Amino acid sequence: MTREAQRDLVDLSDLTPEAICQILERAKQMRECPVPLWTTGVRHVGLIFSEPSTRTSLSFVAAAHRLGAEVLELRAEASSLRKGETILDTASTLESLGASALVIRDADPDTAPLLAKQCEAGVINGGGGTRSHPSQGLLDALTLIDEFGDLEGKCIGIVGDLLHSRVARSDLVAFRALGARVVMVAPAPWQDESLAGTGVELETDLEAVLPQLDAIQLLRIQHERLDSQEGIDPQQYQQQYQMDQRRLEMTKRSLVVLHPGPMNRGVEITSEVADGVRSRIRQQVANGVPLRMALLERAFGEGQV
Repeated sequence: MTREAQRDLVDLSDLTPEAICQILERAKQMRECPVPLWTTGVRHVGLIFSEPSTRTSLSFVAAAHRLGAEVLELRAEASSLRKGETILDTASTLESLGASALVIRDADPDTAPLLAKQCEAGVINGGGGTRSHPSQGLLDALTLIDEFGDLEGKCIGIVGDLLHSRVARSDLVAFRALGARVVMVAPAPWQDESLAGTGVELETDLEAVLPQLDAIQLLRIQHERLDSQEGIDPQQYQQQYQMDQRRLEMTKRSLVVLHPGPMNRGVEITSEVADGVRSRIRQQVANGVPLRMALLERAFGEGQV
């Protein structure tokens, strides 16, 4: 196995289903580990986020602290990246300061692969452009495994702005690796026909799909990635795709609702659903910590996976 396969996580498609299962199992174990896990030596995690983040960045910080590592957190707007320094030089600086694991979020999907090739530290993609968000895909899978035990034969819907969603792509890989059937639902302008070759079902009619689903992952409209020609009327989107109580009643009573955040309440989801008994949104956030503990342990080269 290559160093990259052992330590880096750029895209979930780089992992075998067996490796995905091993990471998820280690994340479950991390819930029961003593805190901090590491009590000897000094370890540093470098965080480079050039795009906004709440859940991902904070849960990586919490994960590092629970492991016993110190965090070197760099925000692009307050760093020398604003002065023209390359992100590779920035990563090199963090490595020189002692970071043996790096978490990268950048609008350019090629940044994480570049750093994985150039850096000695283990590199974790914390969200790359519209292409990949592997830790989110894994924590979403973990949340559903907590709910159902396994995903074999389960039908999971992913609904919303598929064209621009890195979460949708990573969820797709994780869910299918665990044996789930995946149905992706979006207005025609936000469909991504390239996904049809990955064995998923592409649909535009949400209400026709709802009775089949065991779980639904709702995505926000990513206004920051839309150009002027891609706009979809928000009112029309709400009428056709918003998950509200009426649509929830069309589903199996066992269906659970996910959302990776940030939520646009009143657009893709109502507060009644987001805060209701079938919502697992807070569990998703909580699961981000043990899952990212497992990934950081792996990135340091000290893990069991």
